[in-house]
Amino acid sequence: MVQTNDKPVALSFKDLIIQLKSIKANSFSGNLVVKIEPNLIWTLAFRLGRVGWISGGVDALDCWQRHLALAQLEIPINKLADINNPVEKLLDSNILADLLTDELIDQQKCTDLVTGMIVEYLFDIIQFSQHSGNRLFFRAIETGAGNIKLNLVLPLLEIEPILTKSIQTWQEWSKLELGVYAPSLFPTISKSREEIAKVLDGSDLYHTVLAIDGNRSIRRLAANNRQSVAEFTTTLLPLFRSGSIGLLPQPKSKTAKPANLAVNSDTLSPLSGRFGQTTGSSASLLSAQIKRTPLIACIDDSLLIYQSLERILSANGFRHYGVQDPLKIMPSLIRNKPDFIFLDLLMPITNGYEVCEQIRKTPSLKHIPVIILTGKDGLIDRMRSKMVGANGFLGKPVESEAVLKMIEKYLLGVSN
Repeated sequence: MVQTNDKPVALSFKDLIIQLKSIKANSFSGNLVVKIEPNLIWTLAFRLGRVGWISGGVDALDCWQRHLALAQLEIPINKLADINNPVEKLLDSNILADLLTDELIDQQKCTDLVTGMIVEYLFDIIQFSQHSGNRLFFRAIETGAGNIKLNLVLPLLEIEPILTKSIQTWQEWSKLELGVYAPSLFPTISKSREEIAKVLDGSDLYHTVLAIDGNRSIRRLAANNRQSVAEFTTTLLPLFRSGSIGLLPQPKSKTAKPANLAVNSDTLSPLSGRFGQTTGSSASLLSAQIKRTPLIACIDDSLLIYQSLERILSANGFRHYGVQDPLKIMPSLIRNKPDFIFLDLLMPITNGYEVCEQIRKTPSLKHIPVIILTGKDGLIDRMRSKMVGANGFLGKPVESEAVLKMIEKYLLGVSN
């Protein structure tokens, strides 16, 4: 029988499985709220015993963005800002329903997207509920088939095959000895880069480790690295075990006291005693001179291209940051307001022309110099770049002299 009591009792994941089967058997319509203490909450929306949406967890927005990227949709750039709204704490299923209505996603891709998100969330619930001190609660809130808020445009899915896949994914994860490392957590480098370089001793993994900044989850890093989460995490396992890499329960940028993240039962950290600690950078306040140093955005889904630009810019004293996720481009630019932008032409979901056009339509960004990066060097591409407002055009692979000439010409006003 579906539990609808207001005072939930601490239960196990097996109890949750029974509840999910009961929801199916009783054609339940409403929300199932699952909580793992101290403060992880998920909400599954059901209609007539089938699930249509899930929200909550460690980072709902990141989960949404990654699965949207996997769907490989051709989404107009003006819609990305709404889809990628960082203010939204719990994403509304109506966003996905709008994509269906506008025929920007078909039913099968929509089904795959929602299924993938639910599998991921259920995996997290299984993992977090397995560890001592993490008590699981759930409560069903019945709304009735006629009153449920779940948008009827979305596909409704059978929960049992999704649950089976989640359990199988967890079992495979455990067999790889990864059970205490949650892929929803945020890796951070706990030792100096010099120490890590010695540990890795010339391994190709070094460049992957350099991309770790405490603000991207294991799942996000794996996606950026074009690897499965299990494969990517396995490669980092020796660094986890040696303490070279620690895991944070939330992004470093949201951590109030990054120098003191020892895990105890009162923190958000769900896997007690296995996250490690960050040493906390001893960053001093920026001097006025540093604040005047231009900030350059490097937008490219290729980590290698960003690392090439990073080396050139760092060597010449410029501040810089990278954006590899196409869905985060506009929010990142609006938030950081860089002085100069290197923009890749070919990216998943969108392209440099569309992004440049959107930059020129955004009041706070429209005067920023934009240089298009591409492996092509055709006249048509150059003409189209100019038409959407790009200042210049730079070929790949990037070379130091060419990069600096662009900056001198369009940012510093130095004629060649």
